[in-house]
Amino acid sequence: MAFRIRNILTWLTAIICLAAGSLRAADIRKLTKDLLAVPSTTGTEDRLAAKIRGLLPGWPAVEEDGLGSIAVRLRGPAGPTLVLAALDGYGHLVSGITPDGYLTLDRPVAPPHARYDAYLLGQPVHVWTARGVVQGVVSQPAMHLLTPERRKTLVENFSLESAFVDIGVRSEKEARAKGIEILDTVTFPPVLTELASDQWAGPALGLKAAAAALVSVAATMAGQSAAEETLIAWAAQTKFTSRGRGARPALGAARAKAKWLPRRTVIIDLVAADRGVGSPVPGKGPVLIRAGDEPSALRQALEGAAAEAGIPLQFLAAADSPLVQPFAGPSAEVLTVALPVRFLNTPSEVIDLKDLEALRDLIGRFLQPGGPQ
Repeated sequence: MAFRIRNILTWLTAIICLAAGSLRAADIRKLTKDLLAVPSTTGTEDRLAAKIRGLLPGWPAVEEDGLGSIAVRLRGPAGPTLVLAALDGYGHLVSGITPDGYLTLDRPVAPPHARYDAYLLGQPVHVWTARGVVQGVVSQPAMHLLTPERRKTLVENFSLESAFVDIGVRSEKEARAKGIEILDTVTFPPVLTELASDQWAGPALGLKAAAAALVSVAATMAGQSAAEETLIAWAAQTKFTSRGRGARPALGAARAKAKWLPRRTVIIDLVAADRGVGSPVPGKGPVLIRAGDEPSALRQALEGAAAEAGIPLQFLAAADSPLVQPFAGPSAEVLTVALPVRFLNTPSEVIDLKDLEALRDLIGRFLQPGGPQ
């Protein structure tokens, strides 16, 4: 009889564990979908920050840095350690309204690559006004009616000077009646495409997935303590660089450093995948980015957390990014853990959900009391 009871209890425990694991996997997926729907270009991160606040009801105190960044604090015996992801991505804004109702565009920050603006050609866009979303489309001439020379010029030399958004009105007055104002944010529609083999695609998907991973960890650890005092943070204005000569760190990262003075910092970032030999591969785990080969206790701790949890890691040698620069110094440690993204900084970023779940589990294991430190 006792043997049968033990077997039943074991069976029930296994079912509960399987269900819990399934719920955790579903949770990160739902979080990513929820965050994808919220626009968050540099300078307009308030919507996403408010969304994240609403997803953390177990945290009565959410700290701010005065620039738009937010953070929650886990108490611990030492520290602090800062785990930081970005709130803001790339996008466009309304720079003007023509007399016949078309919108002209500009950017709040420099693009991530030279062809970034060309993705707009002929594509639908969302204009985020104070009254809600206005849908539009970037005008495009009929390619089959153009001469080969004009077609080549249009595609290869597209610029914002030739980008006009049609929202279906006939005058500036009608456009303003729709709620359109100068500096309104313009983004691609947040359409999620579910591909085969647990892969998702969408605009700014990598950014929202990385932010969702930290939301999931923070939600799970609400009311707990960490191995050491830790701040889980989402930084605003990371695409702006600080003033000065030489290497110019990201403004949001520099402000986070000044506000929270971390002893150790883990940057949650994105890295381009499937770019050839030596490039990270989607589905093979998060990427530990190393700027040098010198020993690091922080690196050992993250690698130890991955080993204990059976999480695969990829490694990439790369120079420090503007996000890392403010935290580097002789008395501080900083390391980047990145989510591999195929077609990074395009409207069709692709992530592997196995990498996203592994990233969440890695950070969660690293922060747990008794975890590798």
